[in-house]
Amino acid sequence: MAQPKDAHEDEGLTAQGIAGEILDTAVEHCRRGEREQAMSMFKAIREQLDPPPGITRVVNSLEATGCNATLLVEVSGVRVQVAGGWDSNVSQGITARTLAIGSGGNTVDLPLDDSYRPRSSPFLQAGVDYSLPLPVGGLVFRAGAAHRHNERAREFDLSSGSAALSREFRLSGSTVRAQIERSEVWLGAQHFQRTHGVGMQWLGTQAEGAWLAHAALNRVDYLTQPEQNARQFETGLLIERRLDPAASAYAGVALQWDRAQGQRAGGDRRGYMARAGALMLAFGWQLRPQLSYSSWNSAELFSPGTIDRARRNRLAQLALQAEKPLTQQTSLVLEVNGRWARDTIALYTYRAHTLMATLARRF
Repeated sequence: MAQPKDAHEDEGLTAQGIAGEILDTAVEHCRRGEREQAMSMFKAIREQLDPPPGITRVVNSLEATGCNATLLVEVSGVRVQVAGGWDSNVSQGITARTLAIGSGGNTVDLPLDDSYRPRSSPFLQAGVDYSLPLPVGGLVFRAGAAHRHNERAREFDLSSGSAALSREFRLSGSTVRAQIERSEVWLGAQHFQRTHGVGMQWLGTQAEGAWLAHAALNRVDYLTQPEQNARQFETGLLIERRLDPAASAYAGVALQWDRAQGQRAGGDRRGYMARAGALMLAFGWQLRPQLSYSSWNSAELFSPGTIDRARRNRLAQLALQAEKPLTQQTSLVLEVNGRWARDTIALYTYRAHTLMATLARRF
C-alpha cells in the first residue's frame, strides 16, 4: 500500500521563509522594549531579503511608530489557502511490474497486480495556518490544519493538523529558536501517523544574506503500522546569499539518522539531504525554483532469506513556484513539481508529477 510523503521529502526553506524567521525575532525585541535591535533587524529584512507584501506591511508599520507595542497584534493572524490541481501518482504506485524474490541464483520474478500501479487524480486542497505571539514569556503559538481530496482516489485523501510552541533567544549576535511540535495525519478514513518533535534553529544575518542552522529530534508513530515506528534526528545548515536587488540564492545540506523502534524491514537508516534554490523577481512575479536530493541506506537486509538486499533509497525533487501578489493580503501561487524515487527494493521505486494553483489570503 502506498504511503504519504516521507518526512525527508519536505520542502526546503526559501528566502521568503528566512524573512519570516527574522520578523518573528524582531517582533520579540519590540515586545521586550529592545527598540534598537528590532529596528536593525527590520532594516535587514527590508533591504536584504525582499520580503513579500504582508511582511513588508508589518515592518513599515512598526518602523513608522517606533516599535509601538499596540501594533504587534498585526503579526498574529490567519492565513488561508485554497488550491486545486492534478497529481500523476497520488498512491505512490511503483513503476516495476515484477518483484524479485530469493537470493543468489535462486530468484523468482513475482508478477505484481494492478493495485501496485500509479493512480492519477485531480485534487482539491484547503489549509489554514494561525500564529499568535503570547503576552508572557516571549512565546509564539502556531497551529495549522489541511485537507486534500483526491477525486479519483479518495482512499488516499490526506488530512493533517499541527500545533507548535516556540521561543527565541539572542546568542552572540545570532538568534536561537527552541520549538516543540505535535502533528497528526489521517490517510483516507484512518488515523495514520502521529509525530512529536523538539528542535533548535540558529539564525544569523549578514550584509550579503543570512544563514540558518538547525537540529531536530522527532518521534514518529504509525498508528496502523506500528512496526514502522521510528525516532528521527536531523541536523543541517542552509545559507542564503543576495545576488542583486532582484535575486537571491540558497543552498543547504542536512544529515539524517532514523532509528527503527519496531521490526521495520531493513532496520535503522542513515542518510543526507541536499537542496538548492533561488528567489527571483520578474514581471511582478516571485519565481522560486528548487532542486532537492535525498539519499539513505538501511543497516540490515530487507527480508533475510526472501529479499536479501538492504534498502538504498534515492529521491530527487524538482519544483518551480511562481507567486503573484494580487492585493496586500492575497496572492496567487502556481506550482509544478516532479519526484523521482529509486530504491533497491522495487516496491519503493516510483515517479510522480504535480500541477497546482493556490489562492492564499492573510487576515
